Amino acid sequence: MDQEPYKNLINKTNSFLSKAVTDNNVTGFMKDAFKNDIFIFSHLRTHAQLQEAGSLLLTDDGKIKSFDRFKLDIAKINGLYNENYLQAEYQFAVSSVQMGEKWQNYVESDRYNLQYRTAQDDKVRISHQPLHGITLPMNNPFWDKFYPPNGWRCRCNAVQVRARKYPATNEENALKAGDIATTQIGKDNKNRLEIFRFNSGKQQRVFPPNHPYNKVKDADKVKKEVINELIKKNDVEKLKTVEDLSNFTNDLSNKNPELFHRGFKKVNLTLREDINGNTDMNGTINLRQNIIDDLIGGINNINNNIPTTFEQERAFGTYYHEIMHNSNKKGIHYSNLLTSTETRYMELANEFVSRKTLPDFMKKMGGKLNHEILMSDRKNTGYNTMVRNFDSLIRFVDADESKVLSDVKKNLIEGDYKLQQKYLKNAISDHSAYKLKAKTYDSLLKWAKDYSEKDFNAILEHNKKVLKGLEKTKKDK
Repeated sequence: MDQEPYKNLINKTNSFLSKAVTDNNVTGFMKDAFKNDIFIFSHLRTHAQLQEAGSLLLTDDGKIKSFDRFKLDIAKINGLYNENYLQAEYQFAVSSVQMGEKWQNYVESDRYNLQYRTAQDDKVRISHQPLHGITLPMNNPFWDKFYPPNGWRCRCNAVQVRARKYPATNEENALKAGDIATTQIGKDNKNRLEIFRFNSGKQQRVFPPNHPYNKVKDADKVKKEVINELIKKNDVEKLKTVEDLSNFTNDLSNKNPELFHRGFKKVNLTLREDINGNTDMNGTINLRQNIIDDLIGGINNINNNIPTTFEQERAFGTYYHEIMHNSNKKGIHYSNLLTSTETRYMELANEFVSRKTLPDFMKKMGGKLNHEILMSDRKNTGYNTMVRNFDSLIRFVDADESKVLSDVKKNLIEGDYKLQQKYLKNAISDHSAYKLKAKTYDSLLKWAKDYSEKDFNAILEHNKKVLKGLEKTKKDK
């Protein structure tokens, strides 16, 4: 990265692509986030170009090519990267920046929906035509994947419309249309268009996070060096140690006292290898070194308007899980310790709430959750299976998830930890579309806690016939 020609190519690429931001008058934190993303992309792009050029030095049988042949091959590579690719990438950057800025300016309200619109001319690709007119609320999962642009040189748009005039269309049909529009199976049997399933406004990214440039050999190393360079460039004080993290958490608790009802004390390093972390619920949080490292990296990224990585956000999930324990108002007295069964139900409730409200916590941190899969699947915790089973149970009884979450969260914070099983059951039964016996809910909840995801889903599938024979309640869901 220190070689002058290499640096010049990076700087020229970055300067050219950055016009997508400067020419569109993007301001504030979005300007910084977009420019940082383009800066990282320019490094990865140049790295990929040089890796490909290096691979052309030898013939198929391992012999060094003649200079003239190598020069000809390099000219082809330069033509591809510096003309064909660059033009498509610039057009995509312009569209992505414009749509990202629009996303930040939309009004979040039940009064409005978002409507997908193509350019409606003879140049619109056939796969995008069915997307025209799709109308859904701003918080619908459709926009997480299929917010435009949805491909190189895509000219699609999304506009905010009044919900009364333009009611929501069928979500299932919309998702199917989105899948078709972003599917093109290559010779390697992989979907070449899947990379476009992201939202530039929500994720504050110009280019697809899973672009192939990220998968080139040593790309992770390049990205790490570039991020460190950005942090130095932005001259923001960098967290380095567990003590720094502890001080940061203290500031967080002062700004958000509801997170620590008995006050914050300290973040410690734990050497236990069987856990990600734990807490005494009295302000002390213990975390493993890998979690601490990812947290510190994530906080530094947030402070420098650099998008947080999946690993960093996964660490925030662990951090928030332990903080959520400290949000409980009653606490646990040594004379009223939980049984192993009560502990499992309590952890089920705590992990369910902390992962579903992780976007809110990321906002408190000054960041944004880019990897929303962590709201439903956090594989690095031992509580993942039972929480995913609980999600399946909510869908099985057609319960209102937002109301279930609201009840579980309220009782997790204000209620007795020994009674979380009761609170979980009540949250499900109170907002279920079906009238089932209390014992049935007890059994379903127990199975969600104890069984593998495969076995639990098999039980639900087997009992679908039972639900079909029941009338739905007339509760206001």
